[in-house]
Amino acid sequence: MNTGPFLIMIAASLWALDGLLRTNLSGAIPSAWIVMIEHAVGFVILLPLFWRAREKFKTLTGRDWLVLIALTIVSSVAGTILFTEALARSFATYDYATPLLLLKLQPIFVILLAVIFLKEKLTAKFVALVPVALFGSYLISFGWHAIPLTFTNKEIVVLLSLGATFAWGAGTILSKTILKKLSFSEATSMRFLLAIPVAYIAAQILGQSYSFAHLTGGQFWRFVIIGFTTGAAGVLIYYRGLQKTEAKVSTIAELIFPIISILIAITPLNPYGEAQVLSMANVAGIVILLASVLIISIDYAKKRALPETTEIDA
Repeated sequence: MNTGPFLIMIAASLWALDGLLRTNLSGAIPSAWIVMIEHAVGFVILLPLFWRAREKFKTLTGRDWLVLIALTIVSSVAGTILFTEALARSFATYDYATPLLLLKLQPIFVILLAVIFLKEKLTAKFVALVPVALFGSYLISFGWHAIPLTFTNKEIVVLLSLGATFAWGAGTILSKTILKKLSFSEATSMRFLLAIPVAYIAAQILGQSYSFAHLTGGQFWRFVIIGFTTGAAGVLIYYRGLQKTEAKVSTIAELIFPIISILIAITPLNPYGEAQVLSMANVAGIVILLASVLIISIDYAKKRALPETTEIDA
């Protein structure tokens, strides 16, 4: 029995629940500090993997280290800070669904970056469906209304979410390089270690101050839960499953992520309080976006013939 798709569904389900854990933290702790603390906890969890690979790290070249640092900055830190900030700001509009659903645009960014940096070719189906997927994203974000030019509240949430999606997509491209030298468990443990000082530097640049004396017991255990579920453990479960699963199958398995996200948003589980009411335009946008991305991903997987990875969180 191939357990790959099942493991991918478990990881995607955990990531869908990440907003429940992260939202409460984002209201009390600056985003960069959340990223630093969660990566510190994640590194402790991954410490046995790091220790086992310590000799392997000595073989890395200067270029390998540059790729690892860039991967850490772009994906582990920038992407997670942007997403955490999007969740924090979306509370003002009580819109839990939009930041999570916009993450499904990630395959589009991955393919575009692969074309630019890996010289891969676009398919006609991709060119035709990208505008459709973007239209679906617009309906999810704004319905039938025009975008105000003020770029406050909802508009900022959308920009932050798209920034996180782009950062995680770029992380996938960088991963292709470093995974030629390190196994994913080795690369992940090193990235979690590097993310700690990088996130601290980001906090200083962003002017975000925080004292660990303010960290409550409940918040600490929430970080521990993130580490064992949506953080380090979730990433390892996902890639373990992906090793045994074709990309076109994994794409379908990952649809559990938006499904659970929507169920959380429209039920009392919504961390913003009341269940979110979706308009017909929002529902239409969800269907259009997911269908477009699914077709694009399957078409891309067939073109490549080899399993492809997509990175949601790291």
